[in-house]
Amino acid sequence: MAASMNLDEIPVNRRFSYWRDMAEDLYVPVSLACSSPETFRFEWDGRFVGDTWAGTSLMTPLDVSRTRQHIARSENDAIKVVLPLSGAISVSQEGNEAQVRAGQFYVVDPAKPYQESITEDLTFIWLHVPRASFAAQIGRLEAVTATALGNETPYARLSMNYVLSLSKVWDDITGDASVHANSVALDLLTMVLWERTQQVRLHTSVHRTAQFQRAKSFIDEHLADPSLTLAGVAAALSVSTRHVPELLAEYGVSYRRYVLEQRLARCASELADPRLAHRTVTDIGYSWAFFDSAHFSKAFKTAYGMSPRDYRAQMQPG
Repeated sequence: MAASMNLDEIPVNRRFSYWRDMAEDLYVPVSLACSSPETFRFEWDGRFVGDTWAGTSLMTPLDVSRTRQHIARSENDAIKVVLPLSGAISVSQEGNEAQVRAGQFYVVDPAKPYQESITEDLTFIWLHVPRASFAAQIGRLEAVTATALGNETPYARLSMNYVLSLSKVWDDITGDASVHANSVALDLLTMVLWERTQQVRLHTSVHRTAQFQRAKSFIDEHLADPSLTLAGVAAALSVSTRHVPELLAEYGVSYRRYVLEQRLARCASELADPRLAHRTVTDIGYSWAFFDSAHFSKAFKTAYGMSPRDYRAQMQPG
């Protein structure tokens, strides 16, 4: 059974305030702002297709904001899918931002704050999808929320074409046919979101690997510098100090242990080099930021099973 609303039936000077009072009942609590309330228009229709609440809308420029205060008093946690048919909308959530136009779609998660800004008259298809329909296969949605999902993949094109076709007949299908039609739509949309999460994870993995290599190279290049610190590595990478040990830990590396091991390795290499026989053990340790000879000797023995002097004697017999 379909429901509908058209604010053209409301006096012009009351349309926006009327809509602002009604908006919470149509989806979730939000704050609404309109720079031209005197020209505001809104048309809406909705019906269940399977267990998905779906419909079409027309809306003039408007700003929407959902805050943590709104979330605290909200019970509906259905994921919103929006497919613009004309016009444009800007959306942001959890650090993601996008402008979405016809031929694209986006999702927002009502369990997290988000903002939407309709920048020109917008007509669109919307779906309120039960969270469980996506969560089982996608898991966490932050990689795909507030992202313009276009027709760049076959699944994306197929899903948008299917939803568009479904919107033209969804009032004519009921019962098992409605359940099946909804299942097909959600399967296609889930595949699009799953593909995007895989792309994001791959990009994140490549980026993290590159960051790890940059951190490791910076440390290697500054081992002889007594002022080498975790904060210095973080500054070189333009990240927080806390981020560096977390990054290294992903690859099984401890910052302090790595610096110590590499400094000791440089010392061992020089102790074994006959061309450096003229340099004292203390001098070699000092050149790699070991300013306490007792500490240097103890650390070296722990790592190599003998003192630096014994190591040199063994590596340079005679």
